Amino acid sequence: MNFKYYILSFLLLLSQWSFGQGDGEFKATKSAKESLRLAERLLNKGKYESAAKQFEHTIKVKKNFAVAHRLLGKTYLELGRFQEATKAFEQSFELDDKLSRAALFECGESYFKMGDPELAMYFYNRYERMKDNNYTNVKKESGLEVSYDLMLEERKMNCNYILNMEKEMVIDEPFNLGKNINSKYDEYLPTITSDGQKLVFTRKIKDTNEDVYLSRRKNDQWIKGKAYGDDLNTDENEGMARFEMHGKAFYFSGCMREDTEGGCDIYKATLVDEEIVEVSRLEGQLNSAEWDSQPSISCDGTKMFFASTRSNGLGGGDIYLSSLMPNGDWGVPTNLGNVINTKGDEEAPFIANDGKTLYFTSTGHPGQGDGDLFVSKFINGQWTPPTNLGYPINSPGKEIGMYVQGNGKTAYFASERMNGTGGLDIYTFELPEEMRPMPMVHLEGMVIDEDTKEPIATTISIKDSNKEGFTVQSDETGWFFLCVPGNKGYSFTINEKGYEYFIDAQFLDAQDNTSSNQVTLELKSKDNAKPVAVRKGSPVREKRVQFFFDFDSSDLTKKAQIELKELSKLLSREKEWKVEVVGYADNTGSADYNKKLSERRAKSIVTFLNDYGVTIDKVVKAEGKGSIAGSPYDNSGSQSRRVDVVLRK
Repeated sequence: MNFKYYILSFLLLLSQWSFGQGDGEFKATKSAKESLRLAERLLNKGKYESAAKQFEHTIKVKKNFAVAHRLLGKTYLELGRFQEATKAFEQSFELDDKLSRAALFECGESYFKMGDPELAMYFYNRYERMKDNNYTNVKKESGLEVSYDLMLEERKMNCNYILNMEKEMVIDEPFNLGKNINSKYDEYLPTITSDGQKLVFTRKIKDTNEDVYLSRRKNDQWIKGKAYGDDLNTDENEGMARFEMHGKAFYFSGCMREDTEGGCDIYKATLVDEEIVEVSRLEGQLNSAEWDSQPSISCDGTKMFFASTRSNGLGGGDIYLSSLMPNGDWGVPTNLGNVINTKGDEEAPFIANDGKTLYFTSTGHPGQGDGDLFVSKFINGQWTPPTNLGYPINSPGKEIGMYVQGNGKTAYFASERMNGTGGLDIYTFELPEEMRPMPMVHLEGMVIDEDTKEPIATTISIKDSNKEGFTVQSDETGWFFLCVPGNKGYSFTINEKGYEYFIDAQFLDAQDNTSSNQVTLELKSKDNAKPVAVRKGSPVREKRVQFFFDFDSSDLTKKAQIELKELSKLLSREKEWKVEVVGYADNTGSADYNKKLSERRAKSIVTFLNDYGVTIDKVVKAEGKGSIAGSPYDNSGSQSRRVDVVLRK
């Protein structure tokens, strides 16, 4: 339903309801009229459990009391007790079919939430046909009818969509995260750190306050979520938090703060470990005088997708994009346009790590209920028409707040589907392949001095297996962070003044649940490089690179091949290097067998280098030493299954 419809409905209901008569609880009375009055008061105050009990008592006192059945149905609908609601409504219709037009819509809602679009459509049509008829509550419920009239077209679209959609189960039902995360209240907008160990989500208690909650993973289970604390949460609303992928900060929506320009603005919380050290409203032109919320930051930290009700939208809430400018401010947001946004509500965007796959909730695109999840991809400079994620991910209830981990497979979202713990609950599932983003890897690294272990701020040159290159800067703590396509090899080179030329390679696998990798790059100081005595006593520089092999194998691993390609480029550029190749084996086999295996390993390295242009005259020695007694390595383990390539000049 459109945001303005919510506001209109709320104001209309406020005009009908009376709030000045004290809270009150269930009271057994002998008078059906007195019991009905008490029940209505409880219903108007949102005390649905007590109201249901009071209406049930009213009907016990007077069984054929049509208005009591009608209002009991409305109360059950609010409580999510849909089957009981339909029975109460239909009993009311039997007693007096000209009592309430609004009850017909509400009965349709109950069937709709139960997943019965045919009966829902029957009651929606009855509601529509009764528009110009006379009935008892025509004046009393006029406010309700205004909001229901606005919802009717959308609901009929939902029913038609469900009746015509494919219901073949292509994936398993989403899995509820359980009572450590979910409660009788609403939980939504989940986000997880790249290592998969921390979960942040929003909880809304009794429609009065939203707060940000944190949970941690322990023994593959999420522990009980707790409010993030007074440094973040206030008496006003905070929520919709989204981590930056490295987990050192998250963005959230804060409402009615001293520096808030609109009703809600987007803020950043900076973390040290888990402690919030700073909360600041985003600088620049991203926030407006309207409602701005539900931020989602791109993996590289340069683009912010968010929802807003600002006046230049297409209707309701729209999705916007703002980019980070060189001075650190956020630029003027742009509306994503009518491919994504509609006259309905588009909200809760999530931009996947590939920066090209967008998930969001919409009531304006054809779907099943109060908001379905959709996916669109940015191809050739345009967003593709959104695809509904379909059954069983979407339901007749609301789905919102998609989050996809770096592997592109594991997804989290919130849903108010039946059989949850109450309201919106957080679920997880595995995305169908056609709806996945490109698998990405988060690489968190440190650059340090090999001897002192002090951090080094430097520039790291990176190339993938397709020879596409880019650079990244480590900060004053030596830290750097990357989001790169997974299941690829990458080389890392550093040419820092005062240090030996550094080369390393990694094969970054995006198949696990977190797709988070850590690497430490250790630079060797030129001042500490040890001269090695050779013929005629001339000092030389030495660099040693090790390649490891699987058990009883001389085949090069993917990682070794990537490193050897980069090593070949180095030797082609710097022709004064001479190369020694020495193979080793563990002590599992006989001495003779291990000697031959180590020779095969050395030969595989020499052959690979030769194939990549390293001429044989550069290789001054190639031998296999088998298993060496007294080696500093564990001769029975993987460290002995290696080849040392020693470069000297």
